[in-house]
Amino acid sequence: MNPRTVHRESQNLANLNQGFINSEDRRFLRESVASTAPWDQEKAQREKESSEEPESEESELEIDNEGVIEPDEDEPQEMGDETLKVTDEMMKQAVEKKREAFNAVAKGELQRAVDLFTDAIKLNPRLTILYANRASVYVQLQKPNAAIRDCDRAININPDSAQPYKWRGKALRLLGYWQEAAEDLSLASWEQ
Repeated sequence: MNPRTVHRESQNLANLNQGFINSEDRRFLRESVASTAPWDQEKAQREKESSEEPESEESELEIDNEGVIEPDEDEPQEMGDETLKVTDEMMKQAVEKKREAFNAVAKGELQRAVDLFTDAIKLNPRLTILYANRASVYVQLQKPNAAIRDCDRAININPDSAQPYKWRGKALRLLGYWQEAAEDLSLASWEQ
């Protein structure tokens, strides 16, 4: 409905029901309507025009791209067979490989850690945290595309896990995708 028509109809209704509207127990209604009704159309239009700022073609914000790197062009890493039937023994072996991978990270042997996480993923390809852990090592190795692939797989397996969003956000930040990085890092902080 047109706002003018609504206003005119409400005025007609108000004229018919003056006794009802002016009663003391309806004062809150009168005050509420008076505070929201556009009584002065010209004033409302002027306020609207003054609040609109012209858009500039060039942003005044300078983005600091320090720390942004070139994307890695490596072959996609092994992701494991999702249809694999995982046994208890395979789960134990995957946990042991993960433990060895963390020890390798602590010693600074990042490529060895990637290999160990890959072995663990092959043993238990449905465990989200393995992909997130390998992604964290890829971020340290400055291989953001590999980290993003791992995080995408982890999110596909379990979209409620915070770690893949965190590491994908950090990888996107390395590539200079600030908005996407902020979104993922925000999701990671809400999930924890």
